[in-house]
Amino acid sequence: MLFTMALSCIAASFPEYPVKPVAGYDGVVTKSGLAVAVVPVEDPEDQHKYFGMDLKSKGYVPVLLVIENQTSGDSFLLGKEGLMYSPAGRSGSALADPSRPSKTDKALVVTSYFGVYGIMASAMASKSKVLRQNILKSELQSTTLSPGTSAHGFIFVPGHWRNSLRDKINLTIPLTLSRTGEAVIMDLTF
Repeated sequence: MLFTMALSCIAASFPEYPVKPVAGYDGVVTKSGLAVAVVPVEDPEDQHKYFGMDLKSKGYVPVLLVIENQTSGDSFLLGKEGLMYSPAGRSGSALADPSRPSKTDKALVVTSYFGVYGIMASAMASKSKVLRQNILKSELQSTTLSPGTSAHGFIFVPGHWRNSLRDKINLTIPLTLSRTGEAVIMDLTF
């Protein structure tokens, strides 16, 4: 009961980010009957409104993912732990050279291992339980996408800015066709 009341207070503190059907977004990527929209939320006012903090100043871009299964008979498994991201032009699997890592490599490696926990560390530094819980509440969750259904949520990707322009980011979303175990890999750059 107390937990439910706490969630109610959190929900009242921050509005939910408005989510449209996947077809309502520009640049939708489709493959194997799946459609994915990627929506970076980079406006500091929007970040304060929906997350209660300026995530850009902490080095992150909140990215809304909207994934829709447009098939009539196939289900897909989405495991959020399989998501990979890297600066455009770099491989997500080769983020660091352990013998000579740069500051950027170190930040990317830490974030790739800890994902949202890097955001959580930033939120913990502000000693705000409400902010931490709001981040968790808005995060993309692992799920099964049955025919005709969709899922949405945020991932928090490290961003790199040069003269106020953000470098492009590659995002790899692995899904699994549930009846065969076949991997469907969605690659996006934004």
